[in-house]
Amino acid sequence: MENNIEEFENALIDVRKAHRLIFKYQEKMLDLMNYIKSRLDFPEFIGKKHFSDSIGAKRTGSGMQRIGHGMWAWDFIYPYVYEYYLGDIRLEKYDCNLSLIQYSDTGFFDQSNEEVSRVDVPNFIKEEQSSSKILFILEAVPKNHKNWKWDKDDFIMNKLYASSSHKANVLENNNTKLVLFSFPLSHFIDENSTNYALQVFCNYCNENGIVGLELV
Repeated sequence: MENNIEEFENALIDVRKAHRLIFKYQEKMLDLMNYIKSRLDFPEFIGKKHFSDSIGAKRTGSGMQRIGHGMWAWDFIYPYVYEYYLGDIRLEKYDCNLSLIQYSDTGFFDQSNEEVSRVDVPNFIKEEQSSSKILFILEAVPKNHKNWKWDKDDFIMNKLYASSSHKANVLENNNTKLVLFSFPLSHFIDENSTNYALQVFCNYCNENGIVGLELV
């Protein structure tokens, strides 16, 4: 019994360390995403939780949230897969909107077994073999149309784009374009590396006909 208590107490020390580490990590992610927003000169900074459900309010103004026995533990962990929506801007030929998708762990997306569910964590790809990354999703429609055509949710949870192996794609549909560009999170380790990664993304967009996206 004493051994079990000691083992449990040691595990709880790891839990406390993990929470403090996640705090520092998410603090840096917020700073990074806001910096990207500023350098690319997009107007908004709002977000959306993915991978699992958000925890909704039980009653407006009460401060209480709807929780239940059958809910996923993932519902409490917001930054596992999170979308930062930066709004839209006008370029030379297109109106564009941009989302930055934070994948804190690609372990689920890197495994190929379709039978593995999102709560079957032991069967995710090992932490050492998965990655942490940002997926840029830029939608471009002909100027002044403002008729967004792509449902980004279809791409955010798609293993083709969410996995650590994804690099870049440009999809086209009815004169609209969707740019998907992945960067390992290690490409944003400091201001210089972040600026370089953003320039790579801008160059890729310009090379694919989305002219005028640049750092400010």
